[in-house]
Amino acid sequence: MKKTSTPLISGQYFRNRLGLAAILVLLLLLVVLARLLDLQVLHYQKFRQLAHDNHVALVPVNPPRGLILADHGQILAQNQPTYAVEVTPDQTSDLDSTLDRLQKLLDLSDGDMARFDKSMAAKASFDPIILKANLSPQQVAALAVRKADFPGVRVTALMHRNYPFGALFSHVVGYVGPITAADLKRHQAENYRGRDYIGKTGLEGHYEQRLRGQMGYQIKQINAEGLQVGTLEEQEPLAGDNLMTHLRLRVQEAAANALESNHYRGAVVALDPNDGHVLAMVSSPSFDANWFVDGISTAHWRSLLDNPGHPLTDRADNGLYPPGSCAKPFFSIQAIQSGVIGPDFQTYCPGNFQLGGHTYWDWNRGGFGETNLTKALAWSVDVFYYKLAVKMGIQLQDQTLWRFGFGKSPGIDLPGGLAGLVPTPQWKRAHLHAPWYTGDSVILGIGQGYLLVTPLQLARAVSAIANGGYLVQPQVAKEWVNPSTGERSPIPNAAPENLHIDPVALHAVRQGMEACVNTGTCHTVSIPGISIAGKTGTAQIPEGYAHGRTIYNNDSLFIGWAPVDHPKIAVAVVVENGGHNAWQALPVARATIAAYLQPDRDPGPPPAHLHLQH
Repeated sequence: MKKTSTPLISGQYFRNRLGLAAILVLLLLLVVLARLLDLQVLHYQKFRQLAHDNHVALVPVNPPRGLILADHGQILAQNQPTYAVEVTPDQTSDLDSTLDRLQKLLDLSDGDMARFDKSMAAKASFDPIILKANLSPQQVAALAVRKADFPGVRVTALMHRNYPFGALFSHVVGYVGPITAADLKRHQAENYRGRDYIGKTGLEGHYEQRLRGQMGYQIKQINAEGLQVGTLEEQEPLAGDNLMTHLRLRVQEAAANALESNHYRGAVVALDPNDGHVLAMVSSPSFDANWFVDGISTAHWRSLLDNPGHPLTDRADNGLYPPGSCAKPFFSIQAIQSGVIGPDFQTYCPGNFQLGGHTYWDWNRGGFGETNLTKALAWSVDVFYYKLAVKMGIQLQDQTLWRFGFGKSPGIDLPGGLAGLVPTPQWKRAHLHAPWYTGDSVILGIGQGYLLVTPLQLARAVSAIANGGYLVQPQVAKEWVNPSTGERSPIPNAAPENLHIDPVALHAVRQGMEACVNTGTCHTVSIPGISIAGKTGTAQIPEGYAHGRTIYNNDSLFIGWAPVDHPKIAVAVVVENGGHNAWQALPVARATIAAYLQPDRDPGPPPAHLHLQH
């Protein structure tokens, strides 16, 4: 029988397959070895860090924000413990569904959801974003029992900023709000995280860095289920320092009540005229600073925007007004010191002043007859100052205003602060394309025309008359207080600027301003037992145009100080749209002065109202 070769073929085939398999195994081993080399040698540090991060979590710890206090210790801004629900978008499998379910579970408003959307648009997806702060116990419990249903959502404890006096100090103390990308450009980003608050306005904004403190951290150990099981390392946060201010609660309340009880729009600034310490700073109407802490709701924001009183405007240092007759004392000092007139100068007031065919009327069209400086200030005689303006000319008028701090920011320790406008011939040519006329100087001589000042500038300027000729720099903050040790660090004031006012000129003007309170247009501001010097002002404000004529309303102003010889308080008051008299500012000033100098006494009714215009 013939032999077959099949077994030989089968054996060769088996050996070929075995060799191929060996080659494949060898290749796989080489791949594994290459991968091990990549993981354990070439990229060791990278994957070591990733492995570490997979079982630890860095948890930032916010520092307690420093308190803000009034001079006698009343708390103006504080921290309250609260709970909030926060969402980390990139940790949720379906963000829209998660938000819908949270809205129903926690009974959240559309405003809450809109604020979340706005915050999310400004932050990275890995940043936790507060959906709702100030959770009720019921809301916290509802989330706790359904925690597993909401990945990327957690309840966290926060220190919530609170303003106990609501609207009373909103403009000067300011408020905090959720941090934005724009905020981080102005501050140290490493000291903040996605859900932080930051000072936006007022003292909160100006002193943000020291009020904020320094953030701490915890390195938490995480198990395979993502739960925190221990703390590996911890750095305690450094609390922000407490800020003590010069603000006096009773004075602030008195000024605000005097404005608000009469539904006045306006501002009050009260300074210690000797050093510029701010005793009160009121702008009315105001707003509740608590509305802004978690991001203001649409309804609240719309109510502020639609309010014709513009409550968001800080009238005290950002409201611009013609000073009216409140400018007259400053022109008087400069005119005497420059030799334009002597302290005994007098002129006749027939009730009007003629210049270039134009008639400039006095507020008292019957005239005042022979008028010296004391009478001119006491009764605010316009004709006296029309004539004085012509004698001085625009260059000396401008020098006067700049000398007393108008036309430049007063340098207060608050964000903003307008410089106002001191008009010059150059300014008029550049902005109105017209030359400066003598008539412009005449109107400027009674504080009208293009001149614009702030109440803060007026308070600062009148302080220089009160204190003997020194221009102070206003300051709200008094000292820092370490919350742990109680150590106090005074915040220094800038030294007052010596204006080198001629004592003769200063005495003559002070005499006229004291007469203004004792017998003149300021009579209703007087308080028994307190000597006061002051000056009223009425500023015409154009409101419209009808029947070929401009329609005006009048702002009512007052500047003054008390006591006359040993000044402790200087006040500037502006009441907008007071009508045709100047008396509206007087009871406001009277209440403010009395609250500081007679804190435990009722100043009694004001003297009989004189119905005066200036």
